Amino acid sequence: GSITQLESEKFLITTGSKPLNPPEIRIDEPDVYDSDEILGLERLPETLVVLGAGVIGCEYACMFAALGVKVRVVEARNALLPFLDTEMGERLRTAMENLGIGFTLGVKWKCVDRDEERGLFCELVDGQKLWCENLLFAAGRLGVTQDLGLEHLGVTADPRGYLKVDEHYRTEVPHVYAAGDVIGFPALASASMEQARVAACHAFGISYKSPILTLLPYGIYTIPEVSCVGETEQSCAERKIDYVVGRAMFADNARGQITGDLEGMTKLVVHAPTRRLIGVHVIGERASELVHIGQAVMQLGGTVDTFIDMVFNYPTLSDTFKYAAYDGLQRLQKRVSKAMEPRSRVPTSPGEAVIPPPPRTA
Repeated sequence: GSITQLESEKFLITTGSKPLNPPEIRIDEPDVYDSDEILGLERLPETLVVLGAGVIGCEYACMFAALGVKVRVVEARNALLPFLDTEMGERLRTAMENLGIGFTLGVKWKCVDRDEERGLFCELVDGQKLWCENLLFAAGRLGVTQDLGLEHLGVTADPRGYLKVDEHYRTEVPHVYAAGDVIGFPALASASMEQARVAACHAFGISYKSPILTLLPYGIYTIPEVSCVGETEQSCAERKIDYVVGRAMFADNARGQITGDLEGMTKLVVHAPTRRLIGVHVIGERASELVHIGQAVMQLGGTVDTFIDMVFNYPTLSDTFKYAAYDGLQRLQKRVSKAMEPRSRVPTSPGEAVIPPPPRTA
């Protein structure tokens, strides 16, 4: 009941975020949990419905499925983790289905309720009822800024509780900084630590830590792991970037065969005109570790040829970078060769023959 008053020249708010609890989801139900509360489960349920196919929802779904729980994931969008490269998202979904996880995509939930005879259920807007022993709501979070009294300082949070900051992570009040989940995107533990370091260095005039670089890796701890950095095929198409991809399957890699990780893949996205590496996507064992190899090459402005020149330990999953590079360069060479082939002239009249191109020589 005591009150302690602290005084300081600088303040750093790192209160994080908490699960969103919308009114239509009865979190007060004994068998309905958010992503924090579900860690207190005393026993594993037989069935679990997960509302939300974001990072947290997919990670929990994989963990429970691996423990033998029958899991169904519900998502209003038509795809899980849409920020991923589409191919990687589809491979993750297939791997999760192989783990026994069911999906209901493109349908939003309406409410969660209980039937006296059959128990807990989630009703969807299309009328479906999904019966389950436990339900996890994992769709959205809020910045933890309520009851901090920030309004007395002139610091305002947005409707989701997040704080707005500048490149030094200062709020609108210059001596009050904020970092981590409380400022919203990207809400990654790795990025949050860097943000706090930048804020602290700026606050105390330490010069060796400048603003965070934009090349941030994402690590998703599903089963299997997924990690990515840089451009996707979809972002290249949207931005009209001329690109080519290279792939290497763990099933063709000696270490992948030894570990039995046959679903894994390393995928490189390469800027075709310069051969510069602009995106790396990995799914499979140790994906969140492997992605840093590509991240380092990208950070240094390297090309796909870097992997061709490198010698990797054998057997290692890192060696998939070399074979993904070979695959990408072969695709690039085929494109160049095709562009150099003479084009056939289109007939201008009904009986005019098309002259075929000359045969290619070895």
